[in-house]
Amino acid sequence: MKTVRIVCTLLSSVSVLLAQPRISVDRTTVDLGVIYNGTVKIARVVVKNTGKDTLKILGVYTSCGCTTVKQPKAALKPGESDAVEVEFNSTGFRGKISKHVSIQSNDMLSSQVFVSIVGDVIDELEPVNRSSVVWLGAIPMGKTVEHPIALKNVSGKPITLRGYKSSSEQVIARLEERSVLPADTIRVIVRVTPKKMDYSSEQLLLETDSNKQSQVPIRITFVGVRPN
Repeated sequence: MKTVRIVCTLLSSVSVLLAQPRISVDRTTVDLGVIYNGTVKIARVVVKNTGKDTLKILGVYTSCGCTTVKQPKAALKPGESDAVEVEFNSTGFRGKISKHVSIQSNDMLSSQVFVSIVGDVIDELEPVNRSSVVWLGAIPMGKTVEHPIALKNVSGKPITLRGYKSSSEQVIARLEERSVLPADTIRVIVRVTPKKMDYSSEQLLLETDSNKQSQVPIRITFVGVRPN
């Protein structure tokens, strides 16, 4: 009798498990390929309920603020699918990237599914020092400091700078040259005038005539201090 009860219990447990929701994704790695610094890439991951009960999506989370997602439907009926839209902002990155998206659900056997987001971020105009961030240190409020930035054209084609955009009036740029040939360098003069006593992280977007990378982002950081 004891053996029968054990068998019945096991069969009951199996029956319960078979009646549960099951989550599946069409891929666990999304390869974004080559990404030009400053551009945004979007990919889709299809989520499907392959179980026998309603699959509840409890949340989709990312490992980095540079990656955002469009949440799928909160509940998927058996056999129903929906897509998670993954958006990666490459601004400020360079080289190989690897980010993660976590999809959490009420699937008892796999309550959390991870999807990797990989790619290779490159520039057409690459900072000579290989850094997209310029640290200028402490600058007295009201004082103007100039800093040169050298950019090398690694695109294999001529590129022309059309202008720039700045995230703040504290930072402006002077373009001494406009055009740069392949493998040559071009110099941009950054002028910073702190308006507040605080740490600042501002962004310059150099506008180019390239279809692949129309904006080259450069991060300018500094601390405004009290004048002597």
